[in-house]
Amino acid sequence: MDEPLFGGLSRRDMLIDRFANAYIITITLLTLLVSLYRTFTTGTWQHTLLALCTLSFALVEVRLVNWYRRGDLEPHFRPLILHLTLSITLLSVLANMYFFT
Repeated sequence: MDEPLFGGLSRRDMLIDRFANAYIITITLLTLLVSLYRTFTTGTWQHTLLALCTLSFALVEVRLVNWYRRGDLEPHFRPLILHLTLSITLLSVLANMYFFT
């Protein structure tokens, strides 16, 4: 097995990264399900497009977290990953508020 480029991760970092992945996947899938429900009840397809945009950002986030966990990204990418997590959370909350107004 190849050695990670920037050293291994601590157990704490791995738990944080796994929690971030699970959190992002959960909140994005909930937003997608709500958007599909609202699309079928109201007949407006814009809800689904907004959820697909959120899903695309979440896929990028999950990929970055996996690269970070494997050691392929430098440690200074961690604040970027956390910032992206907060941005996706805000986007999902705003999308859900939009769906129900």
